[in-house]
Amino acid sequence: MTDQAGGRGWGRVLGLSLVCILLSAVQPALLVFVPFSLLVIALPPRRPIAVAVAAILLVTAFAGTRPQGLAAVERAWALLVGGWFVLAVVLLPRVGLVTRGLAAVGAAFGSAIGYLWLRGRALGSVDAAFTERIRNSASTVADAWARQGGERFGPELAEAIRAAVELQATLYPALLALASLAGLAVAWWAWGRLALRPGGGLKPLREFRFGDGLIWLLILGLVLVLLPQMPEATRAGSNLLAFTGALFALRGVAVLLFFVGMPGPIGLLLAVLAGVLLYPIVAATTFLVGLVDTWWDIRSRRPASPDPET
Repeated sequence: MTDQAGGRGWGRVLGLSLVCILLSAVQPALLVFVPFSLLVIALPPRRPIAVAVAAILLVTAFAGTRPQGLAAVERAWALLVGGWFVLAVVLLPRVGLVTRGLAAVGAAFGSAIGYLWLRGRALGSVDAAFTERIRNSASTVADAWARQGGERFGPELAEAIRAAVELQATLYPALLALASLAGLAVAWWAWGRLALRPGGGLKPLREFRFGDGLIWLLILGLVLVLLPQMPEATRAGSNLLAFTGALFALRGVAVLLFFVGMPGPIGLLLAVLAGVLLYPIVAATTFLVGLVDTWWDIRSRRPASPDPET
């Protein structure tokens, strides 16, 4: 996820789209189409037809009856993250897409939390609404599973699902941040294709990196988690650890791909199975590799292995 051309990048776009769909606590389409529309309207070349289409997309997203509850929050979040991203593109012309995306997501969270905090109990109400939505969605899935005979798998599976739902309810801000980054990358790719910009594509995953300053967010998250008898701080720290940990793990995957190259279909299937079956080991290993790469820049010491374009 960078801002240099690297082939057509359809495989990367598909992967980023799946991340956006699977992790987002809001409508994934908003995280792509709203930032894309803002990019088309705000940045050159501003082709009339493209601007008209972008305006229609925005009208479709925000027109109609006045949204209430989470529907309004979803649209406000997409507008916030998209607006901050456009501002980051304009004000930070010399940095990469990841840095711009991180700046936009961080600014959007800061703006949203600050606004809701000034409105008294609004922050708690929004959090409770998202948590209720996640639990209700899980209950719907569980009921459908039971109707298909899923209850025969026993109470252990039900308990595992319950724990996973509670974890998602706790970490949905971190998951939303990751989904927003993925949505911004897809929007940037689409705008780059439309604007015919040679630098508007996405580099291969093996070149994924970010600024070293992210390590301080990781440390802050660890400190907040360790604070005694402060549930709010513990939850905030857990989300920071989940967000930064996922990015460091992805950086570790990028380092491994840099040296071994992109696996073929069978190798990719085996890698996915290993990730699912040996998740704690794989996650810890890629996280540590990404952390080491932050300090030592391992990829600068050796040439990359061949990697077919996607």
